[in-house]
Amino acid sequence: MELWKKFGEKEVSHSMAHYLQTVATLKADKGHARVGDIAEQLGVSKSGVTSMLRSLERRGLVRHEKYGCVELTAEGAGFATRTASSRTVLTMFLTEILDISEEVASEDACMIEHLVSPEVTIELLRLTTFMRSRHPAAARFREAFRTSPASCKDHAPGACDVCSASCLHESLAATSAPVGGRA
Repeated sequence: MELWKKFGEKEVSHSMAHYLQTVATLKADKGHARVGDIAEQLGVSKSGVTSMLRSLERRGLVRHEKYGCVELTAEGAGFATRTASSRTVLTMFLTEILDISEEVASEDACMIEHLVSPEVTIELLRLTTFMRSRHPAAARFREAFRTSPASCKDHAPGACDVCSASCLHESLAATSAPVGGRA
């Protein structure tokens, strides 16, 4: 199968991941999660919550009886925990290692938290932990990265080891105009 087709075959959608995380958060904070609480937390209608809960129930991720509390199944709870942990790791990596603003890092981490594999998340955590350490190699890397050229224009012509015919930085920067309200 072609790789791009796998995107649509992920376990749950972005919205589903948010519903699962919201149920988990409400359970931790209030001891229960009800349709109205979920709707308020996510800024959606109660009927929208009910519809999503049906879909999550069909996938075996939640249990919900009409007018009752919403319960995560073991699989649903695991998924909520994994995506929340993934978001934390991604945000930490983006802010602390790549020096991306908190606002952009949080938004980007939210968008990809449920798409990145656990293996990648674990290795990003490992890299982030090392890069934050007092290890001399980590300190040297942080300094070298901070002072490294941002694009090919900062190199001598043809000296970039990454780009071939055209500068990847320039092509990415040229297409970074706001899309869908994002700046």
